[in-house]
Amino acid sequence: MKNKEALDSIESCVDELQRIFHLIEGFGHTSPIVPFLTNYAIVKSCGTVEFCFKTIISDIHSEQSPQIVNYVDSTIRNSSMNPSLDNICKTLKKFDTSWNDIFKDKLKAHEDTQRIKSSLDSLNTARNTFAHGQTPPSSFENIRTYFKDTVEVLKILDDVVGS
Repeated sequence: MKNKEALDSIESCVDELQRIFHLIEGFGHTSPIVPFLTNYAIVKSCGTVEFCFKTIISDIHSEQSPQIVNYVDSTIRNSSMNPSLDNICKTLKKFDTSWNDIFKDKLKAHEDTQRIKSSLDSLNTARNTFAHGQTPPSSFENIRTYFKDTVEVLKILDDVVGS
C-alpha cells in the first residue's frame, strides 16, 4: 500500500487480533470473556477499516491549500461514517467519478470479489448490531476473516486513489 498511515493501522489491527486470538486460546473458547473480546475485535476491526478508507481518500489532498485540507478533514477524515461499500463509492464520487468507476471495476476484477464485498458488509453489520445493543452472531474467527478480506478492498482503494 502507498498510504503508510493506513498500512500502519492495518498492521496494528492484525497484531491486536493475533493477541486476542492467543487470549481466547488461553482462556478457552467457552470462557465468558470471549464474547467481550469478540465485541472488542468487531469495534477495532471496523474502526480500523473506517480510519483507513477515510485516510486514504483524505491524504491525497493533504498538500492542497489550507482551505481544501480543512474542508476534506471536516467532511471526510473527521466525520463518522460506516465503511460500507456504498459510503466508499459515494465518497469517491464526490472527488472524482472516474475513481469510483475504476474502484468498482478493480473490485469486480478481484478473484474473490463476492467474498470480500460480503466480508465488508458483515463487518459493518456486526458493528452496527453491537452498537445498537444487540449481540452480534459473528465469532471471533469470523471477524478476523472479515477484516482480512476487507483489507483487500482497502488495497484496491489505495491503488485507485494513490495512482
